[in-house]
Amino acid sequence: MLKKTAQVLTFLSLLSFVACVTVNIYFPAAKVERAAEDIVEDVYGADKGQQENSKDQSAVEIFLALVTPQQALAQSVSKADVESIKKSNSAIRGLKNTITANHKKLVPFYNAGNVGITNDGYLKIISKDGLDIKQTAELRRLVSQDNDIRDQLYAEVASSMNIPGSELGKVKAIFAQEWQEGAPSGWFIQNRNGKWAKK
Repeated sequence: MLKKTAQVLTFLSLLSFVACVTVNIYFPAAKVERAAEDIVEDVYGADKGQQENSKDQSAVEIFLALVTPQQALAQSVSKADVESIKKSNSAIRGLKNTITANHKKLVPFYNAGNVGITNDGYLKIISKDGLDIKQTAELRRLVSQDNDIRDQLYAEVASSMNIPGSELGKVKAIFAQEWQEGAPSGWFIQNRNGKWAKK
């Protein structure tokens, strides 16, 4: 009798473990894609003069409202969780705004072929042709700063959707695809094999 009880308990423990693993494997790809699309559109749209009226919500604000609708928040999470999500959304907006400001400064370097978009969602200096020492230093500073902010953005987006750190690579890959697809013709992008080519 004791042996059967131990077997049943072992089986139930194993079943419980498998159920937990199944829950943790879920990755909200569609939500991440929507977030990446909205953020990239806002950043790239800034230098094209496609900003809407100040009274209109930006695409990222609409996305953030969808991620944390008030009714769902009230029903499914505590007040502490609501505050945490609000902080996260505010952080995402701030990071997006910083990337947008950097992007305006980086556009001439993109256009000249000095910088490209990697296959994991970051920037890399491709060439220093046509740049003097001061411009090279400025480009290094901008790329380093932008990559740091992107790193924070990807982590914050993952955190806002309760995506574990082990899945952060998927978030970066989705953002990389959006950055590259949204880039204008003539900009350098890195393919999956690490090769660089003009779009």
